[in-house]
Amino acid sequence: MTALDTMRLFAAVFPPAEVAQRLAGAARGVARGFSANAVAWSRPEQIHLTLAFLGGVPRAKVGEFERALDEACRRGQRHLLQACGLGCFPAPARARVLWAGLDGDLAALDGLKRALDENLAGLGYAPDKRPFHPHLTLGRVKQWTAGDGRHLAAALPAGRQTEFGPCMVERVELMQSVLLPAGAQYTLVRSFPLWGRE
Repeated sequence: MTALDTMRLFAAVFPPAEVAQRLAGAARGVARGFSANAVAWSRPEQIHLTLAFLGGVPRAKVGEFERALDEACRRGQRHLLQACGLGCFPAPARARVLWAGLDGDLAALDGLKRALDENLAGLGYAPDKRPFHPHLTLGRVKQWTAGDGRHLAAALPAGRQTEFGPCMVERVELMQSVLLPAGAQYTLVRSFPLWGRE
């Protein structure tokens, strides 16, 4: 099966545009202390919370994944989250991902995540075995130095209490990701509204 026969897909929630802009601004502030090319930063319109990374899905099976997502979202509750705080995985000295945290109705978010995982399991999707740590990815490390780690360790405490704004979760987006030399390009495949009320 060739790359043309598959679609690289993920299910995600995107913050409002104004929140994404604030997050990108915070990322630019942290970036001032990094070495050149240390981090590949997400463009504001690409900042999102990944609920399920599906990988390469055969085009003939995309409809089945859409039906599974639709069924889970019909049971999902609309809920309010708050983008707040900056952090990294796993630690500043060896960071791989820089992120903003999420607070608010995390119980509803966790229920949505579980429903998606259960519905997708029948299609061969294997969810991440690590605990679900909801976050908005701001950037991925490319070339990390000891100096970058020291700068991040010093910068994070000031950003831990920063609030970036509310994020009402009303839908889950099925996105296609195409990897290009200039970075990933995202395209909306289908949007699934959550039917329940908070």
